[in-house]
Amino acid sequence: MYQPRYSTFDPLIEHKPVSMLRLLSPLRAPAPGTALVLVPREGAPITVRHGEPVPAAHYGVHQYSCLVTLAEHALAFEIALVSRDPGFVFRSRVIVHVHVGEPALVVSRGIRDVGATLYEPIKHMLRPVARNFDIAEFHQADEALNTVLGDFHGDSALRLRNATVELLPDEDEVANSARSYREVTRETRLGAMRRDRHLDMMRREGTEGMLAEIFEREGPSKVLDWIAHAEATERAELLRLFQQMMNRAGVDREPFDHLEAERQVVDRLTGGSSVAFGGTRRVSRVRGSLPPRPPETPRTGPVDAAKAPASPQSRYPAGPSQPPGPPEDEPLEPPREDAGPPRSRVRGARPTE
Repeated sequence: MYQPRYSTFDPLIEHKPVSMLRLLSPLRAPAPGTALVLVPREGAPITVRHGEPVPAAHYGVHQYSCLVTLAEHALAFEIALVSRDPGFVFRSRVIVHVHVGEPALVVSRGIRDVGATLYEPIKHMLRPVARNFDIAEFHQADEALNTVLGDFHGDSALRLRNATVELLPDEDEVANSARSYREVTRETRLGAMRRDRHLDMMRREGTEGMLAEIFEREGPSKVLDWIAHAEATERAELLRLFQQMMNRAGVDREPFDHLEAERQVVDRLTGGSSVAFGGTRRVSRVRGSLPPRPPETPRTGPVDAAKAPASPQSRYPAGPSQPPGPPEDEPLEPPREDAGPPRSRVRGARPTE
């Protein structure tokens, strides 16, 4: 069961009976900030304030006297106000400043707990306003509740002023929300740092840098599997392209263009792969690097024929299959005067006269 929470005070400081004869101990006027209420056996109570004379101070028919405080007290009330949806409530804290207006009315009503006396009236005043707002309309509800409570000043017995309403969020929700916000902020910053690092690595090192990262975390087998899979995918695409080219040979294409495209595809199939590090079939060097340059021979001074490098013609001699003499497409030497009659181009035959 919900227990209301509020602060309170007892307005009666002293309550004592009064004797009929008070010759040696007459009733005295109350101190500043208090009021003396004399309750007769019959009739209405009499209020005596500071500086006023006490009627029938030595004798009289007073039944008892009450000393009532006139000081102002600030009271706080925590009230649960149901929102438009009954499943959700507004947690509110109401602060009011209270002082006794008519001490005689307080005594006649028997008010000993001011907080309990004000709790129910304030709650019944605020609940009809709160049920007009949804739980998400937090600030609008807070403003409307303060407007209504600001016009409430109590009655003649208890005077109220500076009444305010403050809607309170749930403490656990606030703690969880703040923790979640900090976690989200931290994860967002860490994620941005990771993405920036990965982007820098990809721009600087490309696919090879990513493979190096995989190598460091999961080992070489994972990298080899990735390269083999990429190489197999590339080879399958090239084979499919080559098959399409063979099926469409001579269709809307010049023979030279078709042969050139076919040659490029075949070179891709038989050559190295475009996968990172040249794929798994690389045997000589990293793809894209140039072969080593041959050593240069010094050009200063005469060259020794024995030590000079052999020319391609000397490495691959013509052999006995090549006939001696100039080839047939070269002209013959002009005939000399002492060579006698000219001979025919056919070896051994003379021209006819």
